[in-house]
Amino acid sequence: MTALDWTRSDKFYWHQYIDAYRQAFLTLGPVRNILEYGVFRGDSIRWLRSEFPDATIIGADIVEPADTWPREDGIRYVRLDQGDRAQVRQALESAGVTFDLVIEDGSHVPQHQALCLSETLPHVRSGGLYILEDIHTSHPEHGYYRQACSGYPSPPATCLNVLLAFQHLRATDARLTEGLAERLAAPGFFTAEELHALFRSIASVELYKRTRLPLHCCRCGSSCYDYAALLCECGAPLFQSADSMSFLIRKA
Repeated sequence: MTALDWTRSDKFYWHQYIDAYRQAFLTLGPVRNILEYGVFRGDSIRWLRSEFPDATIIGADIVEPADTWPREDGIRYVRLDQGDRAQVRQALESAGVTFDLVIEDGSHVPQHQALCLSETLPHVRSGGLYILEDIHTSHPEHGYYRQACSGYPSPPATCLNVLLAFQHLRATDARLTEGLAERLAAPGFFTAEELHALFRSIASVELYKRTRLPLHCCRCGSSCYDYAALLCECGAPLFQSADSMSFLIRKA
């Protein structure tokens, strides 16, 4: 397996999270079981295999496995819809393991991010990591957020809001009160009970946001940029407020 196999992953060339992830991985100890929501072309699965050659890796996606997905011992795939709580629960129960590492890089729909966090974190071992990628889709300036939350009478608290709140509460040695949980609760995202369970289950939260331009464009592959306009030559924006954010969540 060559490095080129996984450098096609947007974790490397667009978000550039790899170094931060590797630092976090050093704290995990032995990693035996990994789950990633969202397989796409399979490049992230290749990267995970290069990082953890002895682990069992499960890739979950809404589509049937594609020919481009890596096939080897210790890698398997499950088909599920992240918006279907019963399917997510069934997949986790069928796996029958506690995960050392989970990466949620699936649909990026704000409600799906909330559902998977609530359902999956109980299946992560103490001290394990849950990485919630592309959380910028839960930012009010992102199109996914506007589409997913347009029907709410007031802006709902997404995973982005909730995890930032948890980070602040931990930093200020405050607790999640009943009143705050009720204010953060929103249909389609979290109930107050789910928020309390998450808060008890999370030891720490770190938010990473890209602070440099991507190595090349995710739309056209070019690295010919208009630096003044912060655009690729194809017109793709390169540096937006709602772009390239990832949470690293440590299980208590």
